[in-house]
Amino acid sequence: MSASVTVNPFYTRRPGSGATRRHIPASIETVVIGNVTLYRADCFDVLPTLSDVGAVVTDPPYGIGFRYRTCDDSPRDYESMMSRLVPELVRVTDNGPCFVWQSQLKAHLWRGVFPKGFHIVAACKQFPQRTGEPACLSWDPVIFWSGRSLLKDELPRNWLMTDLGPRDYAELNPVPCPKSVDQVLYFCESVRADSILDPFMGSGTTGVAALLAGKRFIGIERDPVYFEYACERIRRALRDASPT
Repeated sequence: MSASVTVNPFYTRRPGSGATRRHIPASIETVVIGNVTLYRADCFDVLPTLSDVGAVVTDPPYGIGFRYRTCDDSPRDYESMMSRLVPELVRVTDNGPCFVWQSQLKAHLWRGVFPKGFHIVAACKQFPQRTGEPACLSWDPVIFWSGRSLLKDELPRNWLMTDLGPRDYAELNPVPCPKSVDQVLYFCESVRADSILDPFMGSGTTGVAALLAGKRFIGIERDPVYFEYACERIRRALRDASPT
C-alpha cells in the first residue's frame, strides 16, 4: 500500500490545457514492478487521473451474466458501463489506438457504444485436441478504433490464430477464462505505442504480454485475489525475462 500520495507517472500537463498535476489517492494500493505500474482499484476511480497512454489492450466484462468473484457482469449494465468506459479510453490515449475484447452476443449494441468507424479483429484459437475428438476452434471479436492511425498501421493483419497449448492451462489461475499470453502478445508486440493500459487487468495476462514486448504497462484491477495473483505473475515474468 502506498504510504503517501503517489504522483501518477502517466499524467503530463498539456500546454494551454489549464490542467493541474494529478495524483493517485493514497488510499489506492499502488505497486510498481520495473516498467509496470499496477493499481488495485475500480478503473473508473483511476482512469480520470491518467493521460498520455500509448494504447489500450483490454478484456472487460462482456455483460453476459458470466460468474466472476466480485463482478456482477449483469447484461442490463452493459451499455451504461461501456458508455462510461469508451470516452475515458478515447481521452486517456488521445483517441487511440484501442483494442477491446467483446462477446458476439452484444454485437447488435456495438454501433451504439464504440466510436464510428471501428473495426473487428478476429482473435481465432484452437483448443488442445482430445484423443478421438475433432479439433475445437473458436474466435473472439476484438474491437479496434483509433483517430490517429489505421488498423493496418498497428497490426500486420486483422486476424490471428493461436494454438492453445498445455501452458495456457497449467497454472491455477483464479480468473475463470484468462486470455492466452500468446494471443495478447500479438497485439502488444504489433502496436506502435510504447505504453499499454489494461483497466480490467484480471490475472495480469496483458501485463505479462506487454513486458515480453518491451512496453511499459499500466494495469488496474479491483478484485484483491486477482490483483495479488497478477502482481506475482508479473514479478515472475520479469525475473524470467531478466538476462541475469
